[in-house]
Amino acid sequence: MFLLYEYDIFWAFLIISSLIPIL
Repeated sequence: MFLLYEYDIFWAFLIISSLIPIL
């Protein structure tokens, strides 16, 4: 469960960091 939590954080950060230049 902890690994899945870390995995979700990684993808959330990746998506946000890719959306920042657009915004």
